[in-house]
Amino acid sequence: MDIEALQRRLQEALGQEFTVGAPLGQGGFAAVFRARDHSLNRDVAVKVLDVELAPSAGLAERFIREAQTIARLEHPHIVPIYKVGRREEVLYIIMRCIDGPSLRQLLGTHQRLSVGDAARIARQVADALAYAHSHDIVHRDVKPDNILLQSTGHVLVTDFGIAKAAQAATAAQLTTEGMIIGTPQFMSPEQASGDTVDGRSDIYSLGIVLYQMLTGSPPFDGNSSASILAKQLTQTPDPIRRIRPDVGDELAFVLDRMLEKDPARRFQTAAEVSRALIDALPTAARNRVRIPLRRRLKSMMFKSLVGLAVAGCLAFVAFVAGAAVVAYTVFSRAPRVAAHAPLPDSLERILRNRRALLTGDPALYAYQPGGQEDSTLLLVTRRRVVVVNPHQLRSYPRDSVRGGVKLELRGGVVFLLVLQRLGATARDTVYRRLSFRDAVELTPQLERFVSDGGEDGDLRVRVRETGPVRIERNRRP
Repeated sequence: MDIEALQRRLQEALGQEFTVGAPLGQGGFAAVFRARDHSLNRDVAVKVLDVELAPSAGLAERFIREAQTIARLEHPHIVPIYKVGRREEVLYIIMRCIDGPSLRQLLGTHQRLSVGDAARIARQVADALAYAHSHDIVHRDVKPDNILLQSTGHVLVTDFGIAKAAQAATAAQLTTEGMIIGTPQFMSPEQASGDTVDGRSDIYSLGIVLYQMLTGSPPFDGNSSASILAKQLTQTPDPIRRIRPDVGDELAFVLDRMLEKDPARRFQTAAEVSRALIDALPTAARNRVRIPLRRRLKSMMFKSLVGLAVAGCLAFVAFVAGAAVVAYTVFSRAPRVAAHAPLPDSLERILRNRRALLTGDPALYAYQPGGQEDSTLLLVTRRRVVVVNPHQLRSYPRDSVRGGVKLELRGGVVFLLVLQRLGATARDTVYRRLSFRDAVELTPQLERFVSDGGEDGDLRVRVRETGPVRIERNRRP
């Protein structure tokens, strides 16, 4: 898929009302872009179908038909759709942009979640599915990628793009198309065998997701889709309490029933699943999910402040430290991309398509802030430093630039990231409005990767009482 060409075509289709930004993800013949809605001054996500790559002529009509059906869904745990449109060969869906991580990203960092958080996420997804099922819509691809978490811990389900609107007039056609779609690790047995599916199939898939949240991996995996699907049809998962003894008997029973091979033996509705989860673990009724990294960070900072107080540190130091903690954890969003080598395959593909990452020059680090600057990505490779934004690339030899984080007061505290060419006065301001969190997380990476002298000096951070915060090189004699 030519992401740049698709991005240009989408921009032409949307017109001046929107500015199309960085890609958020892509599949075989569809991609999702972040875009700025200028009329309402907000970011949105735009899913666009590349009709030229679509496997069948009828897919475009199905894409629009299902999007219009799903746009009727208004539920707190379903990502809302704002607009469905088509211009010539460009078909798109405009929806809310969720800045928090997907469940897949969260599990990629923490592997397993607490029992309480896993139950809370599953219960919120069950509520979303119950509402969709009541409108005769089956999701058919419930998996961690399609479960998003807002910064508040609120859960939303997205990507009903392969959902089936159960309408009699088109049921036969959609069932035939639906037999080949889904994700093997999360498919129900009836979906794997190509049988007709209903809401109970989503319940099985949600059971697989809950199992993965508790154990760190889905119960069935393999070297090929065929082997995984065979296990879905014939094998039973290892008992959850053998892997997670802290899972209570009641929750284990709920999970076992969600994963019954026979749909008739499962919960018959997602609403029943939601009630059963709350009965098994009353705290599952809460919406807020406590993301483990933030919880550990707050605990560490709290212990540090207590230690400072016991040691008799000045109240001013405690105040500044506390203010930094608040700024870091409350007022700053986590970066959308902060990846060391090896970069995720999906990100590498995007960067290679943009020609930001060249063959034979491996990527070392990529950073994309989580705040107002999130349409620009900073890439460091073995040989180059590359600034990637939706409209252009700026590439420099890695040993020809210095990196610096500057602090400015412009209606508040603002951090900038600046690249400066050695021997030149011109500077490249990569980010103009970094958050405190971004400045803290990016500074050590600049020290490590973006330098100007190889082995003949060490980078250090100089903080002045007035003026900018600079990253400079300490020359060895």
